[in-house]
Amino acid sequence: MTGKLWNTAELLDLEFFLATDEGEDIDCLATRDREIWLNLSTTVKEGRAEVLLRSWLERRRQVEQDAALPGALWQEMLFLFAAALIVAGLSSGAGLAFSFLAYSGMESVNVAAYFAVFVLLQLALISLLTISFLCGKQRGHTLLESSLLYRLTERLFFYLLERCVAASKRTSSRLSAEKRLQWAARIASLKHLRQRHGLLFLRPFFLLAQLFGISFNVGVLVATLLKVVGSDLAFGWQSTLQINAASVHTLVATISLPWAWLSDSLVPSLAQIEGSRLILKDGIYSLASRDLVSWWPFLCLSVFCYGLLPRLFLLTTGILRQRSELGKLNFQQGCFRQIIHRLRTPLITTAAHVEKQTADSVLSEEAARTEEQFQLESESANNTLPPLVVLIPDELFSAFPLERLAEQTRRRTGHQLDQTLPFWTLEKSEEEELVALKETMAEQDSADILVIHEAWQPPVQEFLAWLGLLRQHLGPQPLIILALIGKPEEETLLTPAQAEHLRIWRQKVATIIDPALQVISLVP
Repeated sequence: MTGKLWNTAELLDLEFFLATDEGEDIDCLATRDREIWLNLSTTVKEGRAEVLLRSWLERRRQVEQDAALPGALWQEMLFLFAAALIVAGLSSGAGLAFSFLAYSGMESVNVAAYFAVFVLLQLALISLLTISFLCGKQRGHTLLESSLLYRLTERLFFYLLERCVAASKRTSSRLSAEKRLQWAARIASLKHLRQRHGLLFLRPFFLLAQLFGISFNVGVLVATLLKVVGSDLAFGWQSTLQINAASVHTLVATISLPWAWLSDSLVPSLAQIEGSRLILKDGIYSLASRDLVSWWPFLCLSVFCYGLLPRLFLLTTGILRQRSELGKLNFQQGCFRQIIHRLRTPLITTAAHVEKQTADSVLSEEAARTEEQFQLESESANNTLPPLVVLIPDELFSAFPLERLAEQTRRRTGHQLDQTLPFWTLEKSEEEELVALKETMAEQDSADILVIHEAWQPPVQEFLAWLGLLRQHLGPQPLIILALIGKPEEETLLTPAQAEHLRIWRQKVATIIDPALQVISLVP
């Protein structure tokens, strides 16, 4: 299981479920993911992050098995696109070849025209592809990123994917109108995939293009061989220019270098080239058949070597590059680590105390055992809790109860408080504070950030912009937890946030489109 590569369908579903979790209550997510953890095998629990993520994804897929997930639709649509392109390539290649090879017995097949259309034109396209790749590399962009055709194809494909999911949701009687709108919003959020996964969702369209090219060349070769076997074809060459047969033979010999060593019969000789030259006023009746048929092996092998093989090489290279990037996927970004963190963080509940006040002693004992188990897990994991830097508004910093903050942070997030810093101070600008924060995180080896804010204050655009600026400075790796508190009381600053305030904040923060940004109530 550890050696299995991820595929684009799994990544698509993973991103989809990440979008599904956005705006949901953190306690509900923690309970759900902890339940998944308790049902995992020991081998999976001790595995790497990608192993845990795949197990989490498989569980989520099982729960949504009746729904049309984007990963399955992605694979189905890719299969349909590939099948359509194969059919289109075979039919267009064969149809075009048959039209060129139409022979009435009066005029021979023009070797130069056949070679120009089926070999030179493809070489020109491949050369243009190579030049675009080299130019894009110098500018710091890949070919696929700079290609308008591939980008438009990607947008069309995701548009069709979104329409398919929306259509499948409309046909489901189980989902309300609100739920269908949520699914549509989640699919729309998948348009930001390339921000995190680069070309993994763009390269398949490059591979489809190569598949069409391969099918086209196969169609040309099959049609040519069928005409050669089933009819008496005559091939000849002609030119208005004063070109002698020796020059043509030199050019043909150079082109035939890749296969000339196999057999002399695969390359027209000088005598055969001289004997297949067409002169308009003389026609073909005076030419020998052995000279007129000597060209077809050369033409077929030219299409094979300069048309089919380069497409096969590009397809193979693209597949290997895709597998290489899938094998190097980075699951240490905050959006993925939050899942791993919820899986591994023990739940601390007070359910046992509530149950002890009831008359049902069996349920009470069971709840007590559950709490005791979670408490033991928490104590055993306490030494390996990930570090967390806490940012506190400057006006609250001096009066904030740090000991209780550390305990509440451990219980609510499963992190260990590493350092507390004020933000929005008068001494430094926002830019200076963020630069200092980044340096502090590097020195303290801290992975994530917790930002304290008062929920009763409205989520103003200035603060939302600051959160976006914070992400720009820290990059995609850290998990940013926005911990909201209620109005301060005389006894303490740590009061629970109201449910309505939490809902408003989650709606506003969701507009930032940052999967590694959580909104929680610090005090439940």
